[in-house]
Amino acid sequence: MSVTSRFQGWQSMFHIELLYGVLFVGGFAALVFRFDPRLAAFEGGLVVGYILRVWEKMSIYERVIQEAVSEEAEQQVQVEAEERVQAEVEDTVGDEVADEVAERVPEQVDERVADEVTAEVEDTVSEEVADEVAEQVPEQVGEHVEDAVSEEVEEQVREEVQDTVSEEVAERVDERLDDEATTE
Repeated sequence: MSVTSRFQGWQSMFHIELLYGVLFVGGFAALVFRFDPRLAAFEGGLVVGYILRVWEKMSIYERVIQEAVSEEAEQQVQVEAEERVQAEVEDTVGDEVADEVAERVPEQVDERVADEVTAEVEDTVSEEVADEVAEQVPEQVGEHVEDAVSEEVEEQVREEVQDTVSEEVAERVDERLDDEATTE
């Protein structure tokens, strides 16, 4: 896109504004020297036309501002949802792993395996949650982004986190127990 084509619209707007100004000043000067109802009607038409032009510009600016605000709101909601999901997953995963390890693993193995299981479960769950969030958040964001997303994200995250965490913890703990049983 060349520079002249980018400024073409601004130049035409300037020319239209200049034409309105010249016609208004010229008509007003003619009315000062001699009153003519036709000229007064023409001046009134110029004023009404200019007011309509300003109204059109303001509605265009309003629409552009609304689009920018809605895009920004969607981005903020998406970022907030991702942060909430990450925090909730980390809290839930930590609690679930600690409970499962305490129930299934003897105390000797518990000390060695706890750190490894926690790290692997957090890595796996955080990747899966990030993928799920990347797929589901854009679908759920709409006109009422802030209200609908907060409730739905919390419900879905709880269900998915519970399912995923339970499965992952059970698999990891079983693998560790099998590994420990074969090494001893």
